[in-house]
Formats: sequence, structure tokens, C-alpha cells
Amino acid sequence: MTLGNRAAGMLLVVMLAPAVGAQAHSLEDVRFTGPLLTPSPSTLPQGSFVAQPYWIQTHTSGRYDGKGDRHALDDSVDTSLLSLLLSGGITDRLTGELVLDSARTSQGGQHSGGFRLADSTLRLRYLLREGDALNSKSALAVMLGQSLPTGRHDGLGDNLLNGQGEGAWRSHVSLLGQNYHWLPNGRPLRWRWQARWSPSPRDVSVHGRSVYDTDRSFHGHLSPGAAFSASLGLEYSINANWALALDLSASRQSGAVLDGTALDVEGQREHVRCHDGASRSFSIAPALEYNVSDHLGFLVGVQASLPGGRNSAAYISPQASMTVSF
Repeated sequence: MTLGNRAAGMLLVVMLAPAVGAQAHSLEDVRFTGPLLTPSPSTLPQGSFVAQPYWIQTHTSGRYDGKGDRHALDDSVDTSLLSLLLSGGITDRLTGELVLDSARTSQGGQHSGGFRLADSTLRLRYLLREGDALNSKSALAVMLGQSLPTGRHDGLGDNLLNGQGEGAWRSHVSLLGQNYHWLPNGRPLRWRWQARWSPSPRDVSVHGRSVYDTDRSFHGHLSPGAAFSASLGLEYSINANWALALDLSASRQSGAVLDGTALDVEGQREHVRCHDGASRSFSIAPALEYNVSDHLGFLVGVQASLPGGRNSAAYISPQASMTVSF
């Protein structure tokens, strides 16, 4: 064989290698429900729908101060959250989503008056680039979101636990990515990431007792800070039915400013101004996925805060969800 023929043969091998690798793998026996925290960049086909009900039980036992030291709460806080994520394919590249939340909170032998409506969220996700799992081509999408202050945040009267909202019209924009890595045993490891930024929303009107620890006589407003968060989600497909998942997340929010007036001990109205320090938090969320079919899957896991937080809660949060596609 001449040198030229050898070179041509080597070039042919290099050109055919990706195709051979792609043929060696298949997604026929691979199903994922998705990790607990990191959303998918993929969009739904036009006219299709997905419903994802969640049950989340959060036990908050402590709080990290501004220096990162953990302090136990005198009375732990337990919150049961029922969440429903509804997704619909508007076009093949554009998916709309609605998140509805309802929560019940208890602390120190007291509890909220049943399940109370919390804040809701509207989202639009647009697929910028379609991924290719067999050729390790990343999917990329952008997501725009708007929180709706449907939960109550002030005027709480005698029961502060009825406050399940923030009162803010907070917008956010996220960049989402996803790719596959094929392991030597022929099974895929799917990984996805999210980077999310939320500018400071407009001021929130606050009157009376509120989730911001104001008393009955307070009248004023809260200026929330900007927020940034990032997460990484990993999923390993064991077989067509089972998969393991893990999320790592971090978030940071600028401090908020509470400004207004309240009555002093003599009944005179005085100026009140409080500034909360910036907060940050870290968490981990392992989970187990069971996929009955391409249209039905279950996800069970737990999210827990990690050391290193600042002005944030220390918690553990078991979660379970079901995914149904139509």
C-alpha cells in the first residue's frame, strides 16, 4: 500500500468514526423524568402537553447568619407545598409553562389556615439550538419568566403563617443547556445546566403584619434585591425504567430595603428603615427516577441545604413528583 493510500485510509477512518460511534448507541431503552431542580432546555412538540404535580415537604431547623455560622431555630418550621407545573407546546421551538403553588405551614404548635395560595409563575422557553444525544451536540435554550404575586404577603392579622407570598412582580431570564455523555458500559449520563438572573423588581407595598416581620401599624414598601442562581443536573440511565439523578445549586440575592412608618410606644408615627444583608445559599438534591413509559414517570428525592450559606435557611426537603405527557 502506498503512502497516499495509507493517508486516504486513515482519513476515511477519522471521517467515519463519529458515525460508527453514533450507531453504537441508542436511545430506544433510555428514559428520563428529569432531575429535581434543573429545568430542561428541550421544548414540547406543537400541540402536546405535560402535567407535573409535585409534593414538597420542607423542614427548616436553622439559619445561617451573615458570617455563615449556623444557628438552630427555637421552633422549627414545616411547610407542605403542592405544586403543579403545566407545559404546552406553542410551536416546536416555543413552550409555555404555568406553575401554581399552594402551601401549608406550621411552627411551634401553630399552623396556617389550611393550604394557602402561594405566588404563581408564567414562563416561556425558546429552543435556540436542538441537541443531538448520539453525537454529543448540546441543546441550548433561553427561558423568560414572570412571577405573579398571587400569594398573600401582608395584612396577615393574627396569623403570620398565612403569608405564603412575596408580593413582588419578579421577572427572570435563564440560559439552559443539555448534553449526553456515553459511558463505556453503553449507558448515557445526561447533564444539564441553568444560569438564571432576576433584576430588582419594583417596590412591594407593605401594610400591617407581613412576611417581612412588620407590625400592625406599619405602612410602607419593600425594595427587593436582584438575584442570580445556577444549577447543574446529572442523570444516569440504569435501564429503560430506572435512572439516578443529582442536582447541585447555588444562589445569591442582593439585600432588600424596608422603608415606611410605624407607631412607637407613645403612639407617635416614626420612620422605619431596615436593610437586610445579601444572602446566598447552596444545596444538593439526589433523586431516583422510575419511568413507566414514554408518557408516565415518577421522581422521588430530597433537597438539602449545604454549609456556606449567608442569611439563608438550613433545611431538608423530601420531594416527589409525577410526569404525565399527552
